[in-house]
Amino acid sequence: MKNRPMLEVQDLCVQFRIGLDAFSSRILKAVDGVSFSIDRGESVGLVGESGCGKTTLGRSILGLIEPSSGRVLFDGADVSVMRGKSLKRYRNSAQMILQDSFDSLNPRLTVGSVIREALSLYSPAPAATQAQKVRQLMESVGLDPRYAGRYPHEFSGGQRQRIGIARALAVNPALIIADEPVSALDVSVQVQILNLLLDLQDSMNLSYLFIAHDLAVVRYVCDRILVMYLGRVVEESPADDLFTRPSHPYTRALLSAVPDVEKGLLERKTGSSRTILKGDAPSAMQETAGCPFRPRCPSAAAVCSTVPPRTEVTPGHFSSCHFAAAGN
Repeated sequence: MKNRPMLEVQDLCVQFRIGLDAFSSRILKAVDGVSFSIDRGESVGLVGESGCGKTTLGRSILGLIEPSSGRVLFDGADVSVMRGKSLKRYRNSAQMILQDSFDSLNPRLTVGSVIREALSLYSPAPAATQAQKVRQLMESVGLDPRYAGRYPHEFSGGQRQRIGIARALAVNPALIIADEPVSALDVSVQVQILNLLLDLQDSMNLSYLFIAHDLAVVRYVCDRILVMYLGRVVEESPADDLFTRPSHPYTRALLSAVPDVEKGLLERKTGSSRTILKGDAPSAMQETAGCPFRPRCPSAAAVCSTVPPRTEVTPGHFSSCHFAAAGN
């Protein structure tokens, strides 16, 4: 019998009521019926265009945004009903690394105090013990502990992101939700941070939900990838399979947009072109009958006016497209 996943997200929905004026409002469906799981020690990528609901989903999993319906289970326990000590234990087990390493750090606190603050809130201990823990955490992320008395503005972007990682690790979490953790960094620094996250995963048996728009990044880090469009997961696949055999037309369009020098030279020689989607993604407040991708899909047909089933294309590879089984 397979062990229960560490994290289970079951038909999660997050809706916001948006006031148009003093007398009317509309519902924005930021997350619309998302289900997936993460095993202990696994890395799962979550990709999609800006505004598709990735960050809202991540924050909802942590309990920072209350879901409208559905459940988040951590080790079988429902996060939505946690209170007091049980909620504090969950906060210890699940942490977040934010995109903006500067805004996420208090500019009035030294980096040692930033890390120590997390220790004081969740793992109270004598001052000497906390100081030793701060030194260990800074070393574990590649920072010199002698810099603990410096302020965030005295560090580079990559160093600040290491500080954010150290703060997340301070309470010994099992799950880390990394929300675009390298998108604001230079390419060379991105690789350093990604390698650090992989090393930490191996040494601490961490699980990651890695939110990104860069497919090359999630391929480097993740075992499995979820593709999100307008609040819904439209494709789920092992990482290598997604890149070699994408099934959903939206996934193929995303992969087509990944910069590739060799692919670009081939396109110039053969006259072929990349998949370019029509128009912008519709508003999440706009109801779309059937497949949400239908207005922009180059393969749309009459059948797409009905909701597509979730089809298992190959073992572990699922796609919500009417033509998924045919590989169209």
